Amino acid sequence: MAQENAAARRWPGPRRHRRGIAILLGSGLMIGLAGCAVGPHWSVPKMRTPPSYNARPAALPADEQKVQWTQQQARSWWLLFHSKPLNNYIQQAMQANPDLQAAHAALARQQALMVAAQGGLAPQVSANAGISRARALRTGADGGQSYRIPGNLYSLFLGTIDVSYNPDVFGRQKDLVHAARAQAAVTKANLHQSEVFLAADVSRAVISGAAARAQLHAARQIATADAHLLKLLQQEYKLGDQNLQNVEQQAAMTAAARARIAPLAADLAAARHALAALLGQTPNVALSIPALQSLHLPARLPTTIPSALAENRPDIQAATAEIKVAAAQADVATANLYPQFNISAEIGKAAMTGGLFFNPVSTLWSLGAGLAAPIYNGGSLHAERRAALDQYQVASDQYRSTVLNAFKQVADALRTLQGADTAYIQQKQAQQASARALHLAEARYRDGATDYATVLNAEIAYQQDSVAAIQGRSQRYLDSVALFVALGDGWQPDQPAPKAHSVPSETPMVNTAGAPA
Repeated sequence: MAQENAAARRWPGPRRHRRGIAILLGSGLMIGLAGCAVGPHWSVPKMRTPPSYNARPAALPADEQKVQWTQQQARSWWLLFHSKPLNNYIQQAMQANPDLQAAHAALARQQALMVAAQGGLAPQVSANAGISRARALRTGADGGQSYRIPGNLYSLFLGTIDVSYNPDVFGRQKDLVHAARAQAAVTKANLHQSEVFLAADVSRAVISGAAARAQLHAARQIATADAHLLKLLQQEYKLGDQNLQNVEQQAAMTAAARARIAPLAADLAAARHALAALLGQTPNVALSIPALQSLHLPARLPTTIPSALAENRPDIQAATAEIKVAAAQADVATANLYPQFNISAEIGKAAMTGGLFFNPVSTLWSLGAGLAAPIYNGGSLHAERRAALDQYQVASDQYRSTVLNAFKQVADALRTLQGADTAYIQQKQAQQASARALHLAEARYRDGATDYATVLNAEIAYQQDSVAAIQGRSQRYLDSVALFVALGDGWQPDQPAPKAHSVPSETPMVNTAGAPA
């Protein structure tokens, strides 16, 4: 009889067999329904692409720079300044900047979360093993009263393999994967944006430092010239050929010129400190700031045409990925309204001796399927779905705002570049003219053909024009950087920098002002 019961446990009868087949068929049906995702489908809002950034032509008046329209990114745009120190500093910043390293770590984390989400689509397999030693309790009765006494010692060997699978019938897990993948795309676009801003910050620090260095050099030259003229006036005053008022005016001019040196030296130090922080170093590190003359104004400005801007701007790429994230989360909220299925299976061994553990008699197994469906939750699931759909609309509106702001920034950068170009031409001409006027005034003063007031006025004009010319030159560099940042061009170390090319013949011709020809 015991052998028959053991055989019955090992070989289930027809009824058990039919139940097992029914479970397997039901599981197969749920698996077949997997992938029937529910919820909205995402799409990028349609927006009209302008033919140009500016309404009116804004051609650059100088011949030193030309806008070259392209459909590609001008990667590694800082190379256009032809400054080896600048290139080296940007490469160092890309390797050592802590904020950028944090952005890389955030991307690695998000990619790991994406892999984790993908794991939810696969069956989960786990193994359990254990061994225990215990004494059983026996129950008896004496005079109508029950009692429990210790029984015999025994050992229990247990080992099982568990398999569980959640058929993604309504696409909930796939939507979670889509959300994780889209969030990784957002993080990658933010990393690209960080690279763009870092390259721009390093460029600004170097340019500002070079401008401060040039102004400091000019201030020292002016202070030296003022001191020389003051000494000359003092000698003439002692000889009775000059009045005290002119001497005091020149003394004031000399003191004012010397007073401008210290703030400019502080500006140069601040630029070094800012550069050191961007390089991940402490401010006490001695960094060399290149001369302003060593920086060359980019002869060509590769500028992405409006129709291709969305492909290059990292913030637009991030906004597009945010729409995907919101759509996937809305799909998840919709799938939460539907039942969730589960299939589980277990097979293992349980025995009281090691020899019996490997005997077929000690085999145990189970197979089951489950369903969990929301019935009543106070409307929270429907409210979560409405909130997710509203977030999708928010992401769509933010995308439109990001694109419009991108067009605005490029248009502003082109206009600012034009203004800086025009201003620098006038400032350079003013500096050259004031230098000639000062030279003539000093020569006439030495010959006694003019008074000191004329020399003083010429000197003041030259000082102001020299500072303005240096500032105008550095501003042209800074405005060129601002244009590249507005275009979203950034660091791509794994790809060579493509050469900018002219707009194809099928594209409407665009002049350098950002308006159709």
